[in-house]
Amino acid sequence: MGPAGGQDILRYRYQYYDEQDGRIDVESHYLDYEHRWGATSASLRLAVDSLSGETPSGVPSETDERGWDFVNIEDERRVAVATIEHEINDYTLTFEYAHSKEDDYRSNAVTAKVSREFNQKNTTLTGGVSFAFDEVLATDFTNIFENEDKDTLDVSVGLSQILTPNTLFDLTLGYGRSRGFLADPYRRISQDESQIIAGPFGPIEIEGPFEYPENRPNEQHRFVAKASVRHYFEEVDGALKLSYRFYANSDSVEGHTAELKWIQQVTEEVSVTPYLRYYQQSGADYYYPTLTGTGIRGTGLTDGSGPNYSADYRVSKLEALTYGVRVAWDVRSDLTLDLQLERYEMNGLDSETPASFFPTANVVSVGAQWRF
Repeated sequence: MGPAGGQDILRYRYQYYDEQDGRIDVESHYLDYEHRWGATSASLRLAVDSLSGETPSGVPSETDERGWDFVNIEDERRVAVATIEHEINDYTLTFEYAHSKEDDYRSNAVTAKVSREFNQKNTTLTGGVSFAFDEVLATDFTNIFENEDKDTLDVSVGLSQILTPNTLFDLTLGYGRSRGFLADPYRRISQDESQIIAGPFGPIEIEGPFEYPENRPNEQHRFVAKASVRHYFEEVDGALKLSYRFYANSDSVEGHTAELKWIQQVTEEVSVTPYLRYYQQSGADYYYPTLTGTGIRGTGLTDGSGPNYSADYRVSKLEALTYGVRVAWDVRSDLTLDLQLERYEMNGLDSETPASFFPTANVVSVGAQWRF
């Protein structure tokens, strides 16, 4: 127990995300500290993500056997999140500030939420709003030559309802809007064409391919709806959780996520949770593997004006499957350890995007929680 009868919780988690075939590797460390006294709690999260590996740039290559150019990237992200929560009668008020920084990105975000319990605490309504003020930083390797701003607003409302003593239902609706520089500053797109340039003895025609930085819209609206139900089966001491999430944005992307999770209590100290998650999305209306044959002429602009285009496979029509298992062990009444193993597989659903763009990855995560 902490001072004045307060409760303290210290959490640590290590995660290693490893894409196959020399793609992206991410090594993450998370440290959380939470202190509760009376009706108030305060927490601090510190995180470091180290990223390295290669990713497709969006343009063909004459030297790479895969036929496309893959670029090596290396970066480190440092994150700090401070949260304070206070309960007043049936209300819970939450305020959060988050700051993160990378070599090419800086973000500051604030979040405020309020929850209220009704119906003898069987019903909880939650509303929240967050603002993020980000800056995309120009480097020697980006398509931009000066820092660009990106501002994001997100609002959400949620309902949590106890349907029976063993069944819980949750529903969340959200809206988001982003404005500013929304492109990936490293992605490029190719086009086979001829251009006329001035030469020492008159105009000269040069044959492509030529490369242009991607140019996405400078404003995006997002809509999210997520529903989940969890039911505890007393006869087997296990719980089933089903969830579905719908996502749509103003770039014509629609995403569907379905997840199945089973939480099995093996002994009083050990639980095992296998899970399966499937995701499918349509492609953005500005996605093209190449501009050749599209009737769109590359402009070199990056401010969102003019025609929009991107060869980023992450906004193509695709599907992703995630499956894994988590094992948790209550070593003592105040100490819990857990291990999580996960497999991630992404595949394209159009006939134009090369299969080599889509990664598969193994994820290993270990964690510890100490209550004192």
